[in-house]
Amino acid sequence: QQAMIVKTEFTKTVSHELRTPLAAIKEGIGLVLEKLVGSLNEEQQEYLSIAKNNVDRLDRLISSVLNFQKLESGKMDFKMEACDINALVKQVRQEMLMLAEKKNLDFVLSLDENLPRPKVDCDKINEVLINLVNNAFKFTEKGGVTIITARVGDFIRVTVKDTGLGFKDGDLAKLFHEFTQLQRTTGGTGLGLVICKKIIEAHKGRIW
Repeated sequence: QQAMIVKTEFTKTVSHELRTPLAAIKEGIGLVLEKLVGSLNEEQQEYLSIAKNNVDRLDRLISSVLNFQKLESGKMDFKMEACDINALVKQVRQEMLMLAEKKNLDFVLSLDENLPRPKVDCDKINEVLINLVNNAFKFTEKGGVTIITARVGDFIRVTVKDTGLGFKDGDLAKLFHEFTQLQRTTGGTGLGLVICKKIIEAHKGRIW
């Protein structure tokens, strides 16, 4: 128990400490890329864009670790309000449509128009859906992704379905384990699905 507390505090402290210099780096690269401090040639622009993409990715990784720690310690705040789940799904499609078009994949919605409006944290449910849809597109090369909503008893079920390769049956048990990636492609933390699981369970739901 003590070791877990030490680990949590260490991770939280390091993550916060990294954010200050990271913000300064992002600001500096942004100013140069916007040519506010002078002109750039094409090669300089290209290398700085690569640096900016990596800084942005590092920022996302740190955010994932901080969010995980908040959820793990029960310190994450939830703003519960009546939410139109179908409207949320349509918003997610709008946000992710460019990714679908870039890979020349379909992005289809199949919505039950008679859903109730449950009290949820809309932003956090949006975060879950963005994560699931992003994963679906990441590992899909042909076909596309479908989001399905339906009422099942007292629950609303939201399904994210893709035509990708999937994963081995033996990997199923590892799917929601922290710091685990079934297919290492992007250098992520392996926390995305764990965060999704904790958010859904905080809403008294389940994810599988």
